[in-house]
Amino acid sequence: MKKLLIIFILLIFPILTHALDYTLATDYCFIHRRDRVYVDGFFTPVAGASIDKRGFRGSDLHYAEGAGAIFINAYPAEDHALSFELGYSYMRLNWDQNPAFKQDHFNDAIFSIAYITTAMKQWRWVVNLGVHANLDNFNMGSNAFYTGTIWGRLAYSDPLGIHIGVVGQTGVKSTYLFPILGFDWYFHRQWKINAVFPLDFSLNYFFAKNWSTALSYRSFGGWYRSFHRVGKKENLPESMVSVHANGLDLGIYFNSKHFSAGVFGGANFGGWILIRNRHGAKPIYFHFDAAAYGGVKASLEF
Repeated sequence: MKKLLIIFILLIFPILTHALDYTLATDYCFIHRRDRVYVDGFFTPVAGASIDKRGFRGSDLHYAEGAGAIFINAYPAEDHALSFELGYSYMRLNWDQNPAFKQDHFNDAIFSIAYITTAMKQWRWVVNLGVHANLDNFNMGSNAFYTGTIWGRLAYSDPLGIHIGVVGQTGVKSTYLFPILGFDWYFHRQWKINAVFPLDFSLNYFFAKNWSTALSYRSFGGWYRSFHRVGKKENLPESMVSVHANGLDLGIYFNSKHFSAGVFGGANFGGWILIRNRHGAKPIYFHFDAAAYGGVKASLEF
């Protein structure tokens, strides 16, 4: 078993740098005919990180992100479901020596619709389309991004699931398209690995009824690490910013039939702020050092 874990770590390490942030329940695991409403949310603040760039050394970045969403589920036929999401996301980018803009809070509204089906034997498919619109400088054309997902899980055996699909985003002068590929595996009755690129990398230990711990690889920067556009009156008008960072944390989680909650803490490995002009050109990178972070998450279904 040790050799298997070492091989697993060596195989996934090169692709972890491309992991995205899917902190809310984008796998729609809460789809049950008896439950119509699902509420999910998280918040993750990061301790002050030193900027590591000539001319800016000595300044600190204080970063935080969070999101909340309500999902309304409908069941038009056996083995078929629709889920409508209405959500909100928040990012704080507090850096007092930012040369491009002074805005330090970013707020997005989210809407998506997903189709979920288990009609194919041993398969579960999710097709999702969504939009994330910035509320600070609202413009559905230049300051919103659009998302799409096709995600299938094959129940290969009782303890093993195989994941395939594609996920992408476009808007605010950026486009991402990634394959979904990986597995989830209960290799012991108390242990589970999730290795689904780019959605979930975690090692879970179920130590008591309704209780578990997880070692998780987490990314920062919001959904798809999309750019946010600032206002017209900033030093660099209508410029765009994104945050890129990854970290490792340990958490403890409680899961019951209709409620779950957890706390986690760890350290990110450092990263960078990327700023582009209004046309998406002339990128400037501001690297920052490693820093500790913590977080909370909770969900409720009824």
